[in-house]
Amino acid sequence: MTQYHFLDDSGDPGMSGLASSTGYFALAMVQMPMSEPLPQLAAVRRQLYLASAFEFKYHSTRPRQKKVFFEAARSTLFRVRAVVVDKSKLEQRFASMSGQEFTVEFISRLALRTYELDLASDILIVDAGTPSLCRALRIRLSSECRQSGRVRPFAKIVGGRSQNEDGLQLADMVAGAVRQHVMGAEHEYYETFADKVADLWQVP
Repeated sequence: MTQYHFLDDSGDPGMSGLASSTGYFALAMVQMPMSEPLPQLAAVRRQLYLASAFEFKYHSTRPRQKKVFFEAARSTLFRVRAVVVDKSKLEQRFASMSGQEFTVEFISRLALRTYELDLASDILIVDAGTPSLCRALRIRLSSECRQSGRVRPFAKIVGGRSQNEDGLQLADMVAGAVRQHVMGAEHEYYETFADKVADLWQVP
């Protein structure tokens, strides 16, 4: 059965600002059995008297809104695979990468950490994923899989708009919470979905 994987990031994929909190970059891939609007998020919007089209984004959502959101996430069916990169501790070879190259590098490596049939016939939806990024990701995964002789992750890789996808809004909130958790800044939101985390990879 086809699964949908919604992917978003938190932090800056560039190699600048390493002395500040932007030195940490996170990617979260949220696996769900469907791509339809989530009734749990609709209920949260009603509870908080928000517009039906309100977009949840971790960096701009207020603490009260985060608390209600993540409590609702407890009853939402999803799994998480995430990576948090401490850029200040990476090897020198990463320094010359563009933001897109850096993002493709860690999406690919995160996906390839899974059992090869887990993602084989699924769909990956990347928030604000440009055609260039999606193409580069497909090429990278195809190349890696040819070399290793494994099935390529994802039957389809597409860009999406978080304004229109509850799954991407969930991925944004999860990415922010995972990043804050690994940085040691905030743990309460991560703990609401920790039992849904299939992989939390910390680099290096």
